[in-house]
Order: sequence, then C-alpha cells, then structure tokens
Amino acid sequence: MTLRLAVNQVRFTALHAVGLVTLLSGILSFLVISQLTRELKGIGATDLIGTVIVVAIVRELGPLLTALVVVGRSGTAIAAELATNQVMGEVRALEFLGIDPKQYLVLPRVVGSLVSVFALLVLFDVVAIMAGFAAARFNGLPGPRYFQIVLESLTNRDVWLTVFKALAFGAIVGIVPTYFGLAVRQASTEIPIAASRAVVAAIVGIFLCSALFVALV
Repeated sequence: MTLRLAVNQVRFTALHAVGLVTLLSGILSFLVISQLTRELKGIGATDLIGTVIVVAIVRELGPLLTALVVVGRSGTAIAAELATNQVMGEVRALEFLGIDPKQYLVLPRVVGSLVSVFALLVLFDVVAIMAGFAAARFNGLPGPRYFQIVLESLTNRDVWLTVFKALAFGAIVGIVPTYFGLAVRQASTEIPIAASRAVVAAIVGIFLCSALFVALV
C-alpha cells in the first residue's frame, strides 16, 4: 500500500509537471545562451558559455526552479490533502487501527517528492543543454564546439553537487507540507491556511538551503 501511494505521488508530482519543467528550462536556456553567445563572441570569450551553463543553469537555477515548480504544484496539494485527512478524522482512524500515520501518509509523499525532484532536475538539465545548443547554433556557434565547451566545463563535483541539491530540495518539498498538513486540528477553515503556510515555508527553506550550499561548497 505504501509503495502504491509513493508511485501515485511520483506520477502526480513528476509526470504531470514534465511539460512545465521542459518549457521553463527550454525558454530560460535559449534566452540566456542566445544573449551570452552574441556578447561573448564580440570579445572572443565563447569558452565562458560552458561555465555559465554549468554554474548558472545546471548547478544553481536548475535545482532551484525545479524545486519551486514542484512545491508550487504538489506542496499545496500535499498540505491540503493531509489537512483534510486530519480534519475528517482519518488520521485518528489509522491510529485506532494500529497503522502508523507517518509511515502510511508521510513516508510515501516524502519518497515521492525525492524521486520526483531528482527526475525532473535531470530532465531540466538535459533540456537546458539541448536548448543551449539550439541557441548557440542559431547565433553561429558550431555544434561540436558547443558540446566541447560544455563537457570541458562540467566536472564530477558539479554532478554530485546537483544530486545533493536535488535530494535536499526534494526532502524539503516532501517534509514541510506534510508537517503543516498534519498540524491542522479540527476546523476546516485551517486547510487553506495550512496549504498557504506550507508553500511559503517550503519556498523559504529551499532558498535558505540553496544559500547554504553556496556558502559551504
């Protein structure tokens, strides 16, 4: 049952957000690389394109925007759903039946958020690199040269840092909304308040976590 709930969470969180993440990544990367290619070609510094893609988009903006998309779509739903369960007495019913609500309600959503943010981040980075390729070609930079610049700029450190960010942001997206959802008592009027507070708190947590990564790494 827990596995099925986790799979459903991944389907709702990741699969349904593929289009939005693809659109954001493609547009952002195309615009940024188009402008950079024009400017850097004028001063003979096209090698910096790879650094911008890796540092600014893959390492920083990719995890941040992906997490914000997920928390905006799914964080609200998680908090509202669990708050409704709490108000309707379903959480107490689970406890009465000897089922741990944290294992049944919280764990699948946290696992689903972790998997979803990681998968969407991989998609974001792939689309960003390909959109950057299209932008570079559109502005006269040869395709093989573009990929050479990107590969030379990408290091194992960048890959692992991106993975750790995805897991950290995924944990925030899963844990914070569940906390606010289950913190609701008995009034149905608390449900939208809990959902709003959950999203705000998760967004603040994501930005603080991102700043912590910058400060420590």
